[in-house]
Amino acid sequence: MTKVYFGCDEIPRHWSQYFTLCNAIELDLDQLDNIPRTKTLNRWRVESPRGFAFKLHVDSAVVDGLNEAAAAERVEFNDAMRKGWENTLERASALAARALILSTPSTFSPGTTSRALIEKFSSELGQEFDRPIIWDAHGMWDTGSTRELARDVGLTYAYDPFLAIRDEIEFLHGDGAFILNERAGMRRDFDRYDIRRLLDSLQPYNRAFVLLRGRFKWEHARLFRDLLGEPS
Repeated sequence: MTKVYFGCDEIPRHWSQYFTLCNAIELDLDQLDNIPRTKTLNRWRVESPRGFAFKLHVDSAVVDGLNEAAAAERVEFNDAMRKGWENTLERASALAARALILSTPSTFSPGTTSRALIEKFSSELGQEFDRPIIWDAHGMWDTGSTRELARDVGLTYAYDPFLAIRDEIEFLHGDGAFILNERAGMRRDFDRYDIRRLLDSLQPYNRAFVLLRGRFKWEHARLFRDLLGEPS
């Protein structure tokens, strides 16, 4: 039976309401006015329901370091990047994070240097985290080849599952990561039938991390909650 962790990308004002809707949350602490202290993150973990999953974004200093190194065509990490990774691990420990999210910008484009940097990141830094690291690659990264690269280096590539179904890209096994977001020129919201079909497609996985974003994310969360609560 696949364990599906689904959640949105906002911290709601009322945690109790969020806990009744989702079993996970995507946290990008760099988007907050003030990054919570370790004590606060510990409290969030303690107050969350049993089995709730925190999916924590990697510190922005790590992402910036990768982006700058790729632009300079250097396969090396600076001190700020390594410090950012230390901060990430400290926060992940406080939250008992089930996964980390490495979200690279569109300027971190496919190429020999960027691929080498991703491999170096996974082999040198990623080995210090014993749970999935989800790679959310923005820009011109092709789903098929990027997913293969991620698996080769030990990362979990996040992609749109409905585009994969459309393009007849085979779903794999182990850990999977999927993004439901708005897409120009295509459907932007999904109904009960769509989500049921998606859940059926995820059956080969042990764990599936679903990142719900965009205007319709709360409605999609309700569908996941209701369908996952139904007897199989």
